[in-house]
Amino acid sequence: MRILLALFVSLSINSYEFKSYEAKFQFQAMGFSFPLNRYFTVEGNEINTRVKMNVFFYTYSIDSDFAVDGNSVTSKKTSVKDPFRDEPKKFSLAFDGKNITSKELGTITAEAEVLEQLASDAQVRLNAANGVNEYSLSIFDNTKSKVIKKNYKLTGEEEISTPFGLINTLVVEATADEVGPIIYYIAPEFDYLIIQSQAILKNGEKRILSLKERPKFLAE
Repeated sequence: MRILLALFVSLSINSYEFKSYEAKFQFQAMGFSFPLNRYFTVEGNEINTRVKMNVFFYTYSIDSDFAVDGNSVTSKKTSVKDPFRDEPKKFSLAFDGKNITSKELGTITAEAEVLEQLASDAQVRLNAANGVNEYSLSIFDNTKSKVIKKNYKLTGEEEISTPFGLINTLVVEATADEVGPIIYYIAPEFDYLIIQSQAILKNGEKRILSLKERPKFLAE
């Protein structure tokens, strides 16, 4: 019986597959609000995801590639353009397990396999879809240029008000010593998309990212 149960769980974990989508979000910080577009393209187990946001005369963007194998996301590379961070304002990273290489930032070796920020979002979604309620991830923080270990925990469910109606979500909180907490609101009906996130900085400032329109899931 235990063998059959283990096999069932394994098959369940390996069965979930993401869908390609395009989505429009709104980013709120320091009393301002800016539109942010997100693109998520799935080709087999390979995924490219992009974020772009115009802030006044500046453009913030991330372009990342990663792979999904069962319940594991593996970062491959990412390119970041962030006009608000310290130099360098632009950099690229290549990931190989615990090792990260970058022309701009040098070589970084972590204690565990590292995910870049957009790939970590995918891992959070995947874990929610598979009922993984408590876990840790090592994530490269693009602002601090360092690897940060975050602890994640499912804290409950909540109905979120959106411009297109009330949406039931799973609530996951991420905490770390180096940075403030982030609360994720994950919608099972939208392919476990994170439809809202609230980041609370160490200084108490809150930054909110929320879905503005229904996501557009693309035909395979």
